[in-house]
Amino acid sequence: MKKIDRKQLANALADNVTKQNESYISDFYYAVQISICLLKPIGAWPLGDNDTSRLKVALHKLSMTIVTFLLIFTIVPWIVQIIKEKWSVFLILREMCGILFTTSIFARYILLLWHQDRLKSCIDRVVDDWRCAIIVEDRDIMLMNAKVGRTFGIVSVTFMFSCGALFYTLPMVLPNAINEDNVTVRLHPSPCEFFVFDSKASPAYEIVYFLQLLSGYTAYSAFCGICSLMAHFVTHVCGQCDMLAAIFEETVDGGKHNDGSIENRIATAVTRHLRLLRLVSDVSNLFTEICLVEFINASCNICLLGYYIITDLNNNESFIQIFMYVFGLASIIFNVFMFCYIGDLLKERCQKVGTTCYTIEWYRMPPKKAIELIMPIVMSRYPATLTAGKMMTMTLTTFSDIIKTSMAYFNLLREFSSRDAMRT
Repeated sequence: MKKIDRKQLANALADNVTKQNESYISDFYYAVQISICLLKPIGAWPLGDNDTSRLKVALHKLSMTIVTFLLIFTIVPWIVQIIKEKWSVFLILREMCGILFTTSIFARYILLLWHQDRLKSCIDRVVDDWRCAIIVEDRDIMLMNAKVGRTFGIVSVTFMFSCGALFYTLPMVLPNAINEDNVTVRLHPSPCEFFVFDSKASPAYEIVYFLQLLSGYTAYSAFCGICSLMAHFVTHVCGQCDMLAAIFEETVDGGKHNDGSIENRIATAVTRHLRLLRLVSDVSNLFTEICLVEFINASCNICLLGYYIITDLNNNESFIQIFMYVFGLASIIFNVFMFCYIGDLLKERCQKVGTTCYTIEWYRMPPKKAIELIMPIVMSRYPATLTAGKMMTMTLTTFSDIIKTSMAYFNLLREFSSRDAMRT
């Protein structure tokens, strides 16, 4: 078997020298365009092999430093204000959604930076897949799956940035608050309590507002960029599963996807299968912690946003504010649905490879050759999945569990709120 693998790999290397998809660069950019546009400015897109100059490396590190500062600039004042003003439980709940959302984005951003080497390895493998897509049908399959990933990215950007635009323009639309001394207090999008200066006086007010706008743009770019990146990787793997199924189907009689002698056809199927399994493993390990953070964030924020909507409706709050909460709720539900849907899609396509692998007409092959397909058949019986912290699989069943958990927390919050209102 090792001899066959070496021979097949040598043939594949020779083919790659003379045959490749001439438009693979533009195809790859089409697939990851949204992720590049969102992640590269914030330093989360890894540098290429040619980007080794000191200036590019310095700018890359400077981008990561600025983004880290902006996200901390939003999180820390929130915590300072909670401690300084000794907020009650219900006041903390009113602000918990924003601080939890920003903290979860910061955690995902740090995790993506932590796995930069693995991310770069996955990107290189995806580029190689586009380069080797020399059959028209294979390229069409990859472009179709890339379009699905782009669609998820576009919808995520539309939801998140629209909600963010409402959030950061709300202080300009709503009337300013008046404190106990009958002094008008200008509002910021998020709390901005500082010990060294007064953020409500000009020009500190304008500077802090501008920094919060930059922080919001950074947070939404990181959020949507990571979602789009994961959608691209998973849909790309789904396309590779379809192509691998075609290779297994042609193992017996050969075809344009898998030709040559019986030894070469078996070696091609086995090596392509192992290569796909390595890619799936790297993608799953790259996003497992990120999926766990998204699971926690979605479970809590769906509950909190539902609580805000009901409370504000009862208190006759501004329609714009209520609409912002509804839009944010729809955005979070869509994004967690996307995580679960593409996880379910990955599981389904991997199961399809397994079904194809052990339903081919292997009995028409020489017995000594057919036995070499036992290992791929056994491995295909355990389809790859996306997991949240390697504790739960991201499927549509998990999505329904998240909604049920959030509704349970929501009912608990509503009960506590109604009891507190009766006491007062």
